[in-house]
Amino acid sequence: ALKVRLARKEQSLLFINRRGYSPVLLCSACHWIAPCTRCSSRLVVHLGQRKLRCHHCGHEQKIPNQCPSCGDADLHPTGHGTQRLEQTLATLLPTARIARVDRDSTSRKNALVEILDKVHNQEIDILVGTQMLAKGHDFPNLTLVGVIDTDSALHSPDFRASERLFAQLMQVAGRAGRADKAGQVIIQTQFPNHVLFNALRSQDYVSYADAMLQEREQVQFPPYVFTALLRAEANEFSLVQQFLNHAFKLARGFDHDVMVYDPVRPQMERLKGMERGHILIQANHRAAIQHLLKNLVSQLRGQPIATKVRWAVDVDPLEF
Repeated sequence: ALKVRLARKEQSLLFINRRGYSPVLLCSACHWIAPCTRCSSRLVVHLGQRKLRCHHCGHEQKIPNQCPSCGDADLHPTGHGTQRLEQTLATLLPTARIARVDRDSTSRKNALVEILDKVHNQEIDILVGTQMLAKGHDFPNLTLVGVIDTDSALHSPDFRASERLFAQLMQVAGRAGRADKAGQVIIQTQFPNHVLFNALRSQDYVSYADAMLQEREQVQFPPYVFTALLRAEANEFSLVQQFLNHAFKLARGFDHDVMVYDPVRPQMERLKGMERGHILIQANHRAAIQHLLKNLVSQLRGQPIATKVRWAVDVDPLEF
């Protein structure tokens, strides 16, 4: 499909929402994976700068010459990011004029404007980019959009992930065929019959929304219940535990119409050097949650343990 567009002197966009060269540096001997020391995340390989970088806290370090765990020198970047995709395309299509648009390539002042000007002047054949290219751009000669590795969002523990993926794919697909030339969108997935992709084919958001709402009603997720999170973080997880355990006991004593779940750690257990935890609070009526939170916050403010952690209440949380 890319070669066809090159022959027609039309433009293409390859979308992958993962910047860097690859998301993982892996030791083939002991399977060590480069971790961030400040976050519960993996360091992303930025091969051009010979660095490993955390996309959550910004921590950087040099790519090691050998595995810190076993000493083996066989370290491999695993998976694809925008930089690796750009490199692969340059190898497969050496005559194509390729530009990458992500936070790294556009960090210099006016860099994005310069790239977009080249696109409009037909000086770019293939764009490789992240969500920076998903909306707000009009490329009349762009007739092909390819979306790489969409399935990661379908496996997310966040129940809103597929909803966000649908919106993102609709936006990026809208970059193709915006003028008088027909556009084509190719999406890489192992689940082509998923309800999300069926709705995308027919551009039928209503049927997709109906299916998602039925699922959420069955498992009692928003908008059929109201939720809030009591979040806490500290340098030591023991302080987070003490605070949340105390808050849990207080909350359980306030209102029987509200479900207060046990304290747990979020998916990102540690962020920017801070250990994290939260309590999920759920009710069928917003007023019940508001009443409980008012009493809970009032009592927590007077507790000594509350001064040893950073805590906040997140009503209708977008991330768990």
